[in-house]
Amino acid sequence: MADVLSDGTVNIVFLAIVGAGNASPLKAKNLAAAEKLFMACGLTAELAAAMREELTRNNFVSVETSVNEEIAGKFQYRFPYN
Repeated sequence: MADVLSDGTVNIVFLAIVGAGNASPLKAKNLAAAEKLFMACGLTAELAAAMREELTRNNFVSVETSVNEEIAGKFQYRFPYN
């Protein structure tokens, strides 16, 4: 899930198991950074662009995805997307 905050930052939350209370929040400084982060998570450029467009229109977007081990390994350390 992702939403645009009043200051323009994008709050992105990954839910490992829906309803389990296990969330991994990230913040991107703007929509362009959020789009790059979506692609780093393994989404195609087309889907990342579609999510950015949806965020622009509705200030919220949600997508179900499966992150493989290679992508999950990228999140062991902080990314410089901000």
